[in-house]
Amino acid sequence: MLFDRYGRPFLKVRYVVNDDCNYNCVFCHFEGQLRGQGTYLTAEDYGFISSFFASLGVLDFKITGGEPLLRRDIDLIVANIAKTGAPVSLTTNGYLLNRWAERLSSAGLRRINVSLHTTEPEIYAKVTGTPAGLLREVLRGLHKSRELGMSIKLNAVVLKDVNTDRKSVKELVKLASSLGASLQFIELMPTGQGADVFSRFYEPVETVAKTITELGGRPVGLRKELHNRPMFILGGVVIELIKNYNNPTFCSGCSTMRLTSDGKLKTCIYSEPVVDLLPYIRNRDTEGLLHALRDALTLREPRFRFYSSSAGSR
Repeated sequence: MLFDRYGRPFLKVRYVVNDDCNYNCVFCHFEGQLRGQGTYLTAEDYGFISSFFASLGVLDFKITGGEPLLRRDIDLIVANIAKTGAPVSLTTNGYLLNRWAERLSSAGLRRINVSLHTTEPEIYAKVTGTPAGLLREVLRGLHKSRELGMSIKLNAVVLKDVNTDRKSVKELVKLASSLGASLQFIELMPTGQGADVFSRFYEPVETVAKTITELGGRPVGLRKELHNRPMFILGGVVIELIKNYNNPTFCSGCSTMRLTSDGKLKTCIYSEPVVDLLPYIRNRDTEGLLHALRDALTLREPRFRFYSSSAGSR
């Protein structure tokens, strides 16, 4: 297992497998990757780099994008990562999920996160920048995934006047319950397109916590292995709250780095530097990868801290 200068282990990787998407959500940050990169890692590349990461103690692989289900080889990517024996999950807007669910399940995908910020079709269309009626297809994909035995988590970005009131939270909890799913509310970040709409849509995640409590939800502690997330139970549904911007507690518990679709390892979603792994991946150079990874861990710093940068690496 490898650690950065702040004692944080490197345990998880988010693979940004593409930078294109069939949605146009008002808040999207594209996982910190610039769009139009052009070069994509292959399914075989993901198998190689995943095996390398797993040999160093990485325990969890998350596939994201863009919209990962737009990749025609997404099932092969999943299959190659799953060969490591580590858990593989995927984050999607869900529109193509009904089409892909069986092949992804057969490839070894066991967990999915589906971005679903409201159960109201008209509001859903406005938030996601999509034509009316798409929510119905997302729900079909969710129910198909449940039939296949996948673990489901619904992701809802906290948006002012969209999903923080009692009715909205209650309906999202009701949907999660019908799917046997968990639910997480993610505070809006002022990054990517989100920076332009932050002042318009920002609502602190504490507002949702208050609503959950008013609906009868009860706190059940922190999920320490995932950025110290507060957890609640409401209507039998586990709800996690993610406050990742300007939150030292979040950063102190971060054990994740991102690999962009063109092979660059991002030490933090909010900032550079990145370390280019592409040449080593393409050449299957594990020694070069190890040196590059150690460089990345040396550069890696928590974006938000309990103490100033002058405090060093205590």
